[in-house]
Amino acid sequence: MKRCFNVLLILFAGMLILSCGEDGKSYTEMLKDQEKATDRLINSEELVILKNMPSDYNFEANEYVKLNDDKYRDIYIHIVDTGNGTRAILGKSHILCRFTANRFMTDTTLYQSRFSNYGPHSNGTSPIEFIYGSTSVIPLPSTTDYQSILEGFMSEGMQAGLEYVGHNGRVRLIVPFRKGSSYDQENGYAVHFEELRYQIAD
Repeated sequence: MKRCFNVLLILFAGMLILSCGEDGKSYTEMLKDQEKATDRLINSEELVILKNMPSDYNFEANEYVKLNDDKYRDIYIHIVDTGNGTRAILGKSHILCRFTANRFMTDTTLYQSRFSNYGPHSNGTSPIEFIYGSTSVIPLPSTTDYQSILEGFMSEGMQAGLEYVGHNGRVRLIVPFRKGSSYDQENGYAVHFEELRYQIAD
């Protein structure tokens, strides 16, 4: 009886792993959709995917590298500016982040949503603040609905550029949903950060 119960428990756990995301899709289906969506983005933007990181981090305008390390596997990165050389310290540095980001998928509309706290007026928003290595946002004393939406992009993946750039560094990223926010993981949304700037606050 106990053995039968254990088998049922394992089957139930397997069902949870392959359980549904958006529109009842399984994890496997979301991965397939993401692959198609990423290919579509690469083709529509005419991106060139390099096999190796340029030694001087000097990218042409449409070039990206697909990362292969365990921490940031399958994230695509384009380094715009390496910053001033001051590097963030994992677990210690406070980072202020501004970005323009799109969630994209495979339907007839390329982008599901586009949000930004970047630019001259930054839509009246504040930067997203976090400690390098943490996926928790440091809350503001007061916030707006739009700021809350921006904070919903906070993820492990959006920190990938800090491995390569310092203070005032700027990157572009394509982040798969498994490295995205909890919202993106649940719904199978990959995110294209069209531009992302890091400032080290301390």
